[in-house]
Amino acid sequence: MQNSRFSELFKGYLANTLTPKEMLELEQLIADQQNDEQLRQLIGLEFKHEPTAQQQPDANVDGWEGLEQKVLQTIRKSRPAKIVSFHRKWIRLVGVLLLMAGLGLAVRYLSNNNINAPKQVNLPPGGNKATIRLEDGTSVNLSEKQSGIVLGEQLTYADGSAVQGLPVEQLGGQNLVIDVPKGGTYNIVLPDGTKVWLNADSRLRYIGDRAAETRQLELQGEAYFEVAHRYITKGREKMLQPFVVHTADQTIRVLGTSFNVTTYRGEPDCTTLLEGKVELSLPDGSNRQYLKPNQQAVVRGRTITIADVESSDYVSWKEGTFNFSDESLDMILNQAARWYDIDVDFADPSLKKLKFEGIVPRYDNLGALLKILEKTGEVRFELKGRLLHVRKK
Repeated sequence: MQNSRFSELFKGYLANTLTPKEMLELEQLIADQQNDEQLRQLIGLEFKHEPTAQQQPDANVDGWEGLEQKVLQTIRKSRPAKIVSFHRKWIRLVGVLLLMAGLGLAVRYLSNNNINAPKQVNLPPGGNKATIRLEDGTSVNLSEKQSGIVLGEQLTYADGSAVQGLPVEQLGGQNLVIDVPKGGTYNIVLPDGTKVWLNADSRLRYIGDRAAETRQLELQGEAYFEVAHRYITKGREKMLQPFVVHTADQTIRVLGTSFNVTTYRGEPDCTTLLEGKVELSLPDGSNRQYLKPNQQAVVRGRTITIADVESSDYVSWKEGTFNFSDESLDMILNQAARWYDIDVDFADPSLKKLKFEGIVPRYDNLGALLKILEKTGEVRFELKGRLLHVRKK
């Protein structure tokens, strides 16, 4: 029986118009074996009418093995830096195969050429891990059974239960630091109602002076913010209280908006705006810039570059997926290293520049991601302990 919703989502994926929630819905449909036949038909139909595929001399190869062969031939004939020159729909078809492989559905036909496949890697994904440290020196490991905390007069978990190990006296006005290690993630609701999602290997410092004219945070790592409106009274005037995020390389000033900030050591600072408007500047206040929704600012030294992006791609981590769009292997494995708590060693530095496209479930074991990268690129992996070696095939 044909599923019209499946067809609709599939076409939306090829057109790159799906929301994060629709993307997760499509993943669930692909993972359902009852939809195998319809998925074959959908990809086969698109492949048949894809101009890039029809230009190839062996375009009459049928079935999944032929489709896989065609995809791999197209990727391997291209130079990594030119992958974006392919017809966009062709790239999205490659993404479908990556998505299917990530969900385990494509194992039976992607494993035909498994001579160079990585050994089974059962290293589990990250989970809820964080430590909270108060300004008086008190430090507590937060429960891994909980996903978030709420800051208020007292600090509680999202379900209202108490955080064990913290003093029972009121916490209002205290500065505190929340550390999320490699392999961790945690959510925070600030006293004003602002929601923060912290990614792996991140640190957030909250400055609890409620009388201040500006709400202040300091960030290292990656976080997604949904900023709540808050009003303060200054004299007889009632005004919106600005919300400011400080990183080592930039200052982000907002009133009420949704945005993602990445500020890891060794990588450029990136701020991606989903809703609202933000003002960016260097830490000394110079080079002031403004972002609109679906724009991203990248800070390199004293230069801020703004480009249009699909903002939802950059917050997929909080929805449970890795989303790679013409992403370098270096950046992909940086994300994997933080999430799976591993170190990465490149035998050949040129491999860092290889580009990949696809969506992979973030809560799969590391082996699922490595299998996909090996099947679609020119690399092979060997994991020894928590050190991942990257080599040419």
